[in-house]
Amino acid sequence: MRMGVMWVFVVGLAISTIGCAAISRTPAWVNGEVPVEFPKNNYITALSTGESLAAAQVAAKGELSRVFSAQLASEIELIDEETTVQGQAVSSSGIFDRTTISTDIVLEGVEVPLHWRDPKSGDIWALAVLERRKECMRIRSEGSDLITELAAYTNESRSTQNPLVAIRASVNAVRVGSILDGLQGRSRVLGSQCLTKRSVSTGKLKSEANQRLRSLSFVVNASDVDASTGQQRGSLPQLREQIAGNLSKLGFQVGPASGAQIIPIDARLRLSRVARGTEWIEYRYEGSAEVGSPVAGEPSMIVVDTDGAESHPEPSSARLRARRSGEKALARQLDQGIKTFLAEAEGY
Repeated sequence: MRMGVMWVFVVGLAISTIGCAAISRTPAWVNGEVPVEFPKNNYITALSTGESLAAAQVAAKGELSRVFSAQLASEIELIDEETTVQGQAVSSSGIFDRTTISTDIVLEGVEVPLHWRDPKSGDIWALAVLERRKECMRIRSEGSDLITELAAYTNESRSTQNPLVAIRASVNAVRVGSILDGLQGRSRVLGSQCLTKRSVSTGKLKSEANQRLRSLSFVVNASDVDASTGQQRGSLPQLREQIAGNLSKLGFQVGPASGAQIIPIDARLRLSRVARGTEWIEYRYEGSAEVGSPVAGEPSMIVVDTDGAESHPEPSSARLRARRSGEKALARQLDQGIKTFLAEAEGY
């Protein structure tokens, strides 16, 4: 009996020892091998560690997003280069500042199915995976509506008689095209063609938009208006230059141009002295500006207003300060109004 008990104890100890060794053995995926259940042609994977399971999972997801974003940036750069090779890319103006593509993305479909605790260090290893097929389906879903939206903006830019509305449609087409470029880059990281091939590249859209920019010109009239009678008392060259400078930064022509469609801008500034009963003299300014339509009978496309006041012991200084503040404020408001108009979407 004693020998039987001893034999059972020895066998049990051996089995226990083998079990501990199996549990403590480092999984192959921790050493960089691809798990058989997540083959490379079907999954993108990333590995990281943390002091807790939750921390390791978050770190692994972050590492996968970082790796994916780095590859995405490289693919987007190649897309831009390919567009240039095709002769479509052009230098863009300030109205395209918002069309840059962000490569810092959060991947929604990332899962963390594997983890392992290192018995020596106590660190927990986690493996994050992204299924290529499911991510491709998400890209296709995101892109389907955008492709329809792009077609609507492109059609509007080519059919409308109003050149500023055409440019607005072009700006929105470039914006949507840039988003689709990002989705195309994501597809290329996955090694798939998840989106329907586009007929017009973003570079071509920018080229068309710049052609439209060159086909029109703004003519700016800036007037000093009598606050009591509403009659024009003179011109305000500094206000005109401020407005013209802002338009030039956006890529627009200013001044009469041969063959160009003319868009008028009428800016008015009214100054009035305010009686306060103090030694300081106050002048109030009220400004307004309208961007007219080149199409006869159409109302102004953009209307902005501004007001404020400045004061000084000397009447001439008070009036000068009010005029300068009014000019800056009105030019700034008009610049913002034009940018807002160009950025507006038509609900496609």
